Amino acid sequence: MEILKYDLVCIGSGVAGMMASIAAANSDAKVCLVSKEPLGWGNTRISGGIISTKGKDKKSLLSDMLKSGNHLNQISLLTALLDKSVGIHELIESWGHIFVSDQDLLFQKKMIKPGGHSEARTLISHQRGILLSNILRSKLLDSNTHIIEEVIACKVITQEKTIRGVLLYDWKKGKWVTILSPKVILACGGGGMVYAPHTDNMRSATGDGYALGLNAGANLIDMEQIQFMPFGIVYPQGMLGLELGDTSAAGPYGVLKNKDGKIICRDMHNKTREEVSKKIALEIALGNSSPNGGLWLDPTENRKNEDGEESWKNWKSIGSLDPLRLACGAKAFQWQEPFEVLPTQHYIMGGVQIDDKGNTSVPGLMAVGETAGGIHGAGRMGSMSLFEGLVFGKIIGKEVIRKQDSIKQVSIEDIEEEKENFKSYISKQKGHYHAVNLKQEIGEVMWKYAGIIRSHDTLNHALNLLSHIELKSQKLDIEWENGFRFQTLEAIELRFMLTTSKSIILSALARRESRGSHYREDYPNKEESNSVKNMIIQSKHGELIFL
Repeated sequence: MEILKYDLVCIGSGVAGMMASIAAANSDAKVCLVSKEPLGWGNTRISGGIISTKGKDKKSLLSDMLKSGNHLNQISLLTALLDKSVGIHELIESWGHIFVSDQDLLFQKKMIKPGGHSEARTLISHQRGILLSNILRSKLLDSNTHIIEEVIACKVITQEKTIRGVLLYDWKKGKWVTILSPKVILACGGGGMVYAPHTDNMRSATGDGYALGLNAGANLIDMEQIQFMPFGIVYPQGMLGLELGDTSAAGPYGVLKNKDGKIICRDMHNKTREEVSKKIALEIALGNSSPNGGLWLDPTENRKNEDGEESWKNWKSIGSLDPLRLACGAKAFQWQEPFEVLPTQHYIMGGVQIDDKGNTSVPGLMAVGETAGGIHGAGRMGSMSLFEGLVFGKIIGKEVIRKQDSIKQVSIEDIEEEKENFKSYISKQKGHYHAVNLKQEIGEVMWKYAGIIRSHDTLNHALNLLSHIELKSQKLDIEWENGFRFQTLEAIELRFMLTTSKSIILSALARRESRGSHYREDYPNKEESNSVKNMIIQSKHGELIFL
C-alpha cells in the first residue's frame, strides 16, 4: 500500500473543495486534494453559474435567508457568510472569471432575482458553471497543491478521537492509498443519487461526505431538509430529472395547470422552491397529473408582456432552457406552448454540523459546501450554493493552515487493519447481488416513500425496505484488487448511500411538523409553540442516534 503524508487533505473538487485548497495552498502547508472524478468534474460544472451577492443591504439578504430557511438556519454561519464575503466576486474575476454585463447600464453587471430573493442581487456567469469550474481548476493547478484524481475516500482514520488521515481506494487501478494528515476537509458535495433518477445531480453525488463524517464521529444536522427543484423534465425517460429552473423560471406570468386545465398555482416567481414543489406533489397525489405523471407549466403569457419577455431571455441566456428544447421541442423552448414538469431533487440543506470556521466536533475534521449543514436551514434560495462554496471555502482554507499540527505516525499494521475492516463493512461475503441494482432500489424507495410528501407510515416503510437492501448489500459480487474495478466503486457508494438515506429518514421521522422542504401529511402544520429545533444525528457503534 502507498502511504503519503500531507499537512491537509481536502476530499472533493467542486467549488468549495477547490476554493478551500487554493486558500490553504497560499501558505507553506503541504496540501493534497483528492477527487472521485476528474478535477472539477461535479455539480459545480453543471450548475447554472449564478452567484448571489450581499445586494444593497446584507440585512435584507439575512432576512431572506431566514425566511427561506424557516429560521432553522444557524445564525453564526449566516453571519460568517455575509461578513466574510467582501471581495469574493472581485477575487474570482481577477483569476479570469467573467460575469454578464447589463446592456442598459454601462460598466455594471446584470443582476437577476432567483426564487426566494426579495431583490435582484445575483450575478450571472458566462458559460454557466463550466467557466467557474475551469477558472478554479486553473488556479488550483497553478498552486503547489498535490492532486489525486479518480480515487474514492473510504474512511477518515481517527485515533484517540483525533484525525490521523484518510484511507483511499484507487478504483481505476484496484489499489489502496493512505494519506496521513492531521487535518481533513470534507467537500464531497451532496447525495442526490439517493433519489435517482429523480435528481439533477451528477452520478457522483452519493452522500460520501455525510457517511465519512458520521463514521469519523462528527454530527449531522437537519438531514430531513431535502430541496426539490419544482421544474424538472418528465419525459422522455432518458431525460427524467434534468432541471429546468427554480420558481422564477415560470416567469412573472407562468401558471401551473393540472390534467383538467385547472390553474393550481400562479405568481410562482414570488414563491419558494419548497412551496411550489409541494403544490405539484399534492396535486399529483390527488390523481390530477398530466399524461406522463407531472403537471402542465404554461408560460405562454410571459411572451405578451415586457417583463415576461425579459424573464424568458434571461433563462435562455444562461442555458437553462436548452434541455427543454431537446425534451419538448421548439415551441416549448420559446414559451409558446405549455409543457410537463415534475419536481427533481436538487440539494441537501442538512449535512455535517460545523461552526463558523468550518470545524466539526472532531478535532482536525472540517466540512464545507453541500457536505456541510446548517447554513440554509429548511430551504435554500437560488444562487446561494456557489456563493456559499466560495466564501466558506476561503474561510476554511485560511483557517485550516492557521495552526500547523504535526503528522502523527500510524503503524502499517493499523492501516492494514483499517483496510480489512472497511472491506468487510462494504460486503461481508461474495454473493450474487450487484451494487448498481441495489442503488436503483434505493432511488425508488426514497422517491416513493421519503420524497416530497411524507408520513410516519411511509417513512417507516422506507426504513424497512432499506434494511432489506442493506442485507443484500452484504453479499455483493465484487473484487478489490488488480485493475479497473468500477463495480467496487459502486459498492462503496452504495454503502454511503444507505447511510445517507437512513439519516434522512430518521430525521424526517423525528421532525413531527412540516417546515420548509420537509412536509409531513400527518403533521401538516409548522410547530409554533416551541423554539425551533435542529435534528442532530450521531453514530454510536454503527447505530444512528439523536443527541
